Amino acid sequence: MNKALGNIFWGYLFIFFDFYIMIDLLMDPIGYFLIYTGCARIVGAYPNAKKAMTVAMIGVFVSLPTVFINLSDSALPFGWSIYESMLSILKLVIAFYLFLVLMEVAKIFGNVALHNRAQTTFKYFVTIHFAILTVMSFSMNVSGDGWVALTVILIIAGVLMDILFLLLIRAFRRVSPDNHRISYSV
Repeated sequence: MNKALGNIFWGYLFIFFDFYIMIDLLMDPIGYFLIYTGCARIVGAYPNAKKAMTVAMIGVFVSLPTVFINLSDSALPFGWSIYESMLSILKLVIAFYLFLVLMEVAKIFGNVALHNRAQTTFKYFVTIHFAILTVMSFSMNVSGDGWVALTVILIIAGVLMDILFLLLIRAFRRVSPDNHRISYSV
């Protein structure tokens, strides 16, 4: 169980950070593959992991261009911004299914406090990331300092929520019993 949660943690960390020196050193396809392998380890015990596996496998292939193309480069043609938005939606979907898996794990472990923490983090995570996607879709057509301030605040909140999600996965790793056996069927 710890190894599966470790793979999920490192996979999401790879997706979260972009570190470019000619290419992305923390490649998103590797992150999605790590999430896939982590979910594959627990899919027998936690059925929601199957959905996360499917989205992660899609993410491996869809995110391949991000290895070589820095999406934060303003000189890119317009189509790349649409692709970047699609990747943001994909990241939100994978996080959604991972939250479902984590809440299921907390229920089976019988850890009510961790389950409540996962639910609360889930609600804020999804709300803030939906707000970011909504604001970003209108930001090209709206100007003004208030709009820019709202965008900056939401982006900072989104980064904080991603960090909280990583800390939540780490908390699950800490409480995961080492002797908790699950079937490794892949």
